[in-house]
Amino acid sequence: MHNQVIQLQYRAPVAEIVLNRPDKLNAINMAWIAGLNEAADRVADDPTIALVLIRGAGRSFCAGLDLDMMAAEGMPPGFYAGQERAFHRLETMDKLVVSAIHGHCLGGGVQLAIACDFRICSTDATLALPAANEGLFPGMAPYRLPRLVGLGFARRLVITGDPIAPEEALRIGLVDWLVPADQFDDGVQAIVQKLLDIPKAAALHAKHLMRESFERPFDDVLAESAERLADCLQSPDLDLARERWQARRDSPGDGDGIAP
Repeated sequence: MHNQVIQLQYRAPVAEIVLNRPDKLNAINMAWIAGLNEAADRVADDPTIALVLIRGAGRSFCAGLDLDMMAAEGMPPGFYAGQERAFHRLETMDKLVVSAIHGHCLGGGVQLAIACDFRICSTDATLALPAANEGLFPGMAPYRLPRLVGLGFARRLVITGDPIAPEEALRIGLVDWLVPADQFDDGVQAIVQKLLDIPKAAALHAKHLMRESFERPFDDVLAESAERLADCLQSPDLDLARERWQARRDSPGDGDGIAP
C-alpha cells in the first residue's frame, strides 16, 4: 500500500491494519478513509488471512473525526460514504475482525470498533460518541450500537456523548475483553490466538447468521443455516476439532469426557 496513513502488515493468517496518524491521535481524514478502504479490500480478498486486527499507532486507537479538517473545510464530499463503505466492508468480510482499543476511542473510533466482530480494550481507554455535542450524529452508530448493547444504553451514549469507562463498557457489552494497560500487547496476542484456534468455517457462518438475525424472518435464517451447517460438516476444520476433542479426552484429568 502507498497510503501511509493506514498501514497494512501481514503475519499470515493475521493481517494488521494500523491507523497511523499518531500526531493527530489517528483522527479520521480523507487519506485515512481511502487507506482503510484499500486495506479492507485487500484483506477481504486474501485467502491466506483468517483474522484482521485493527489497532492505532501511538497513544490512541482513534480520536474520531479530524476537527482541524472540519474547521478548515467542513466535511469533504465523499467523506461519509467512504467511511461507511470501509466499516461495512469490515463487518461483512469472511474474516474475523478485531479492534484493539487503547487511549482515545472517540466518535468515529467507536464507530469503527463496533463494526468489528470483537473489541479488546485497554484499561487506559476513554470511549465516547460526542458527535451530538458537535452538532452531528455519529454516523451509523445509531443503527449498530442498539444491536450490540441494547436501545437504552445506546440512546444514552449516542445522545449525551458522555464518556464511558472501560469497566462499564465491558459490563454493557460494548467491549468483549478488558486487558491491563501494562499487559495490553501480550493480552491482545493471547486473545487473537484464542480466536484463531476456533474452527474457521464455524466461526464465519455464525458471524453471518448473527449479523442477519435482526432483519430477516426466522424461517429464512433457518433455511440458510441448514446450508451453512452442511458446509461446516464438509469442512476439514471438523476433523481438526475431532482430533482436539480426542486429545482432551485422552489427557490426564479429562476422563469425564466434558469439554473445557
